[in-house]
Formats: sequence, C-alpha cells, structure tokens
Amino acid sequence: MNTSDRIIARLLGFCAILTIWCGPYATEATGQTQNTLKFVPEVLDFGIIREANGKVSARVKAVNVSDKTTYIISARTSCGCSGVEYDDTPLAPGDSTEITITYDPTNRPGKFLKTAKIYTGEEREGNSFKLKGTVIPSGRNLDRAYPVKAGELRLSTMLVNAGEIGDSETRPLFVGIYNDSDRPLAIKAASDAAPMDANVLPDSIEPYGISAITLMLHGRDIRTTGPDFNYNAYIINAATGDTITRIPVGGTIRRTSTSK
Repeated sequence: MNTSDRIIARLLGFCAILTIWCGPYATEATGQTQNTLKFVPEVLDFGIIREANGKVSARVKAVNVSDKTTYIISARTSCGCSGVEYDDTPLAPGDSTEITITYDPTNRPGKFLKTAKIYTGEEREGNSFKLKGTVIPSGRNLDRAYPVKAGELRLSTMLVNAGEIGDSETRPLFVGIYNDSDRPLAIKAASDAAPMDANVLPDSIEPYGISAITLMLHGRDIRTTGPDFNYNAYIINAATGDTITRIPVGGTIRRTSTSK
C-alpha cells in the first residue's frame, strides 16, 4: 500500500469512528427532531371570517405518534392574533387530545396563513401545524382602509401625491387594493409615462383578498417644462383587457444645477 492509499484508509477509518460515536446525536446536531404529535387536520382552515363577528375558535386533534408517553408543555403561534388552549394530561402512545385555536380578525383584512407550534415532553420537541382563513373587514374598517370603490375592487386612495422628488432619486409609491367580491380577480397595472413603472402583486386576488400596486418613479427620466409632473396609472382586468380604474399620480421634480 503506497502513502496515498494509507492516508485514504486512515481518513475512512476516522470517518467511520465519527459516525459510530456521533450516531445518537446526529439528529440533534442537524436540528432535526422526530415529531411526537400528528395533527388532524394538518392545516386548520377557518374559512371566511367576518371581522364584525369578533374572535372565532376551531379545534385540531393531536395524536401521540411516538413510542413513549408524552404531554404538551407549551404552545405558541406565529402572531399575537391567535391564542392556543390545550390539556397537559399525559398522552400514552396512540392517545389523542384536542387543541383549541382562537383567532382575532380585528384590523386584519384579507387572507392569512399562520403557524402554531406545540412543544411536548421534557425534550421540548417542536410540533407544528398551519392555520389559515380569510377575513372580511367590517364596514367601518373597510371604508377607512379602502375608501375608494372601483367596480369589484376597493382602493386605499383615489390619487397619489408623490411630493418632491430629486432628479437623481428613485421613489416607490404604493396603492392598496381589496377584492370586494366573492370570486377571484386577475388584474394588471400599467403606466402612461416612461418615468413611472407600475406593477401589481399579487396579480390574482382571492375573494376578499388584498393586493397592492407599486409605482416606481425615476427622477432622472422626468422631463417637464415646469417643476410639476402629472402621470396616470391604470388597473386593468387581465381577462378582458378593460381598464377598471385610473389613478392620477402627481408631484414636483427638484432639479440639480447640473441636470439638463
């Protein structure tokens, strides 16, 4: 066996020793843990929630799928809009319990997707499931957040004041959109001026869902005889190509001494 072969043989032997020694700890080292609970359903769907009706609750079943007795020691969700109630009674393998999730839709219009994390046993193993739904805002909050009606859409403003923008500046502006119908709507945005880009994301809005138009103004491209500029952005029905509404955009360009 030459020197190169001996080095390779030693490295392989060392790796084998490491594998044997680290084996029991490999899962922990990589941050992977075997879930002790299985949730039914795995995604808790609240469906359509009306903000005016206040908090809503739903239940999910948690089954101990491990080979040892365990118990829930804590629970949390990915936002302060939901609460978790659970029973900490010990669960033998195969036993199940119910977990109650309460969601508060106040000032949270549109679609939501959150994560609930459940910790069990002394090892604090993490088990998670999703909760989702769509909030229809109350009439008062809808009028406050999206006061402008445009067909089946509602907008956060009827015009955009860009203020003063420098000729070397790029400024983003936003208009919120709400789908006030019970059907999905596909839309797109357009601009009537080269200095302003208009994009909408997402461009497919679920029923009672929200979206937004991003208007990007490029000061270097604004060419006017005076300091003021006025452009238009359009929301267009992607299926028919028809214009749903026009959004005026105005402001003032601040030119430097070196600008032309």
